[in-house]
Amino acid sequence: MDEIFIISNDRFHVNKKNFFNSNKNTFTIISCFKKLKKIYLIARTSRQREKFRNKISNLKLVNISKIYRLREKIKEKKTLMISLTPYNFLVACIFIFMGVKKSNLFLFLRSDGYKEYSIKYGKLGGFFYYVMLSLVKKRFNIFTCSASIKGVANSRIIYPSEITKRWLINRKKKIKKINSKNPIKLLYLGRLRKEKGFIDLIKIFNNLKINCNLTIVGNDFEFLKKKNYPKNSNIKIFGQVSSEKKLIKFYDNSDIFILPSYTEAYPQVILESLARLKPVIIFEEISFLKSKFRRGLFCCYRNQISLEKTIKKIIDNYEEIKISIYENKLYLLKDFQIQMNNILNKKFDDTSKT
Repeated sequence: MDEIFIISNDRFHVNKKNFFNSNKNTFTIISCFKKLKKIYLIARTSRQREKFRNKISNLKLVNISKIYRLREKIKEKKTLMISLTPYNFLVACIFIFMGVKKSNLFLFLRSDGYKEYSIKYGKLGGFFYYVMLSLVKKRFNIFTCSASIKGVANSRIIYPSEITKRWLINRKKKIKKINSKNPIKLLYLGRLRKEKGFIDLIKIFNNLKINCNLTIVGNDFEFLKKKNYPKNSNIKIFGQVSSEKKLIKFYDNSDIFILPSYTEAYPQVILESLARLKPVIIFEEISFLKSKFRRGLFCCYRNQISLEKTIKKIIDNYEEIKISIYENKLYLLKDFQIQMNNILNKKFDDTSKT
């Protein structure tokens, strides 16, 4: 494999060989193929220069209107579609119409789109996503990061990771008891969207009877201002952070990470938290994640009493928990890159089940 086509729902701002994007995960996937002669990225352009920048000399942005001109090359090369969205579905239909073989078409599902669309748009949204998936999976080889994703049973599993060796530096120095006299420092880092449950987190936090501070780091915090959040001086909100060094600092300055999402598959923030030896609290809707990460995850119900009990349990056993987290085996970026190339370089039977 010397060239590849990648279909992405993201928008990219291009300045010479510099590509700007709001989604770091997409750049992580593209990096898996940095040694290839050429990467054709089928995506939309953006006038706005986003936070995440990557200089990729072998990457070429292709507009959807130019696809047909490249039809002969597309038929010969492998194509990787990142997630399933209406834009990606349209591109997939064009590829199928051009007669691209299933052995060259791959779809990587990073999350449970059915649940996300159902939360965002109700039952009609879930139905629309299910229709798209039903049509696409007949012609694409699907692999995911979780066996819990609806509609793709028996798909191949791959574990995405953005963790580099920098995340593992000086970890042993972080193993120490917590000072119970100080406020407990809680952290949420991620997208500020409805399905992430961060509004629930703010409401519950406002009713907590234990001494805590909450730091929220994420994009689109203008949404919070419209909702008139936060109303608590113990909640601090920061915009999106692109620097790995600054991200690590946010984790190191916290005691516990909280992920209040309604739906997840294999969240990077858990890997990042565990890499910095931070216990993670998740809510009951994503309790299945406890089986993916051996140590360091604690599950509670989406209410004040349950969250308080879970926080107290962690604080009372803080040093022991951090020692156990240290023993976790974490997937690194290099592991993900190897897995991705292994999947795309393997020949698949067109009749294989997804």
